[in-house]
Amino acid sequence: MDEINLLKITCPRCKNKFDAGQAFNEHLLKSQQEEVKKASANAEEKYKSLIEEKDEAMKKKDEDFKKLQEEEVKKSLDEQKKQMEVKHLEDIRKKEEEIEKKDKEHEITNRRLSVHIEEINSLKKNGKVELQGEIQEERLQDFLRKKFPDDDLEEIKKGAKGGDCILSINHKFKKNIAKIYFECKDTKVFNENWADKLLEDMKDKGISNGIIVTSPLALPTDFDKLSSYVERHGNAVTVIPMSYPIIHAVVNRVRSILILKSRENKDHEIPEIMQKCWENLNSPNFSLPIRSMVGQIRNMEIIFRKEKDAFERSSANKERTIRQIQDNLISIVTSFTRSVGDIFPEDLLVHEDDKLLEDHSDR
Repeated sequence: MDEINLLKITCPRCKNKFDAGQAFNEHLLKSQQEEVKKASANAEEKYKSLIEEKDEAMKKKDEDFKKLQEEEVKKSLDEQKKQMEVKHLEDIRKKEEEIEKKDKEHEITNRRLSVHIEEINSLKKNGKVELQGEIQEERLQDFLRKKFPDDDLEEIKKGAKGGDCILSINHKFKKNIAKIYFECKDTKVFNENWADKLLEDMKDKGISNGIIVTSPLALPTDFDKLSSYVERHGNAVTVIPMSYPIIHAVVNRVRSILILKSRENKDHEIPEIMQKCWENLNSPNFSLPIRSMVGQIRNMEIIFRKEKDAFERSSANKERTIRQIQDNLISIVTSFTRSVGDIFPEDLLVHEDDKLLEDHSDR
C-alpha cells in the first residue's frame, strides 16, 4: 500500500515533529488489518458455520442413512422372521402330516393284524375239519395210484371249480379210453345236492361216471349195506363210504364196465353214420344232460308235492277260520236275541248275493 504524507504535526511539549500521513497510514493499515482480521474472523466463522452445517447435514444424513439401514435391517429381519415362521409352520404341518400318516399306518396295520388274528382263530377253529377233508382226499389219491398204477390220476387244484381228482383209464397201450370223476366228503350228514353238483361238473368235463366218497357217518338213508354202494342219476354217480376194500371193488367194477364199453364200440362193424350215432348216444354229452333233466323233474315233483300239501293245509286252515268267524257272529246275534228279544231283521245274517240267489230260485 502507498504511504500518504500529507501533514506533519509538532508536539507542543517536546517540540518533536510527527508525520501525520504516517500515522494515518499506520491507522489505515491497522484498520485494514482489523478489517482483514474481522473478514478473516467472519470468514472463519462462516466456514465454521458451514462446517457445522455440513457436519449437521452429514450427521442428519448419517442418521437418515442409519435409520434407513435400521429400517432395511428391520425389514430384512421381519422378512427373515416371516420366512422362518412360514418354514416353522411348514415344518409343523409336515410333522403333523407324518404323524397322521404314521397313525393311519398303525391303524391299517392293527386292522390287518386283527383280520389276520381272526383268520388264524377261524383256521384254528375250522382247520381241523378242512384238514380232515384234505387228509381224506390225499388218502383216496394215494390209494388209487397204488391200486391202479397203469392209469393216470389228475388232481384238481385247491380252490378250483370241480371235484377232487380224475382217474384216466389206460388199457393195453391205449391211453385215456374213459374217465372217472371223484369227490371226497368228510362230514357227518349226507347232502343230496352233492350228486347234482358232481353231475354238473361231470357235464363240464365230458365225463360219464363219477364217485362220491364220504365218511361212514355221512351215507344216504337208502344206502345198501349188502352191495356197499348206492347210485344217483341212474348209474352215473355212485356213493360209497371211505373204505379201501369198497373203493377198490367199486372202482374196479366201474373201470371194467368202461373198458368193456370201449371194446364194444370198437368191435361193432356198423356204418360210419351209425357208429357216430352210437358213440353220441353213449357219450357223456348225451346221457348226462338227460340224467340231469330227469333229476330236475324229480326235484320239481317233490317241490310241487310239497307246495300242493302246503296249499291244501292253508286252504283247510282258512275254511276253519271262516267257520269260526261265522259261529262267533251267530253267537253274538243269538245272545242279543235271548236277552232283548227278536229285534233283528230275519235276513241280517244273509249276504246280498245269497238273497239274489234265493230270489232267483223262487222265481
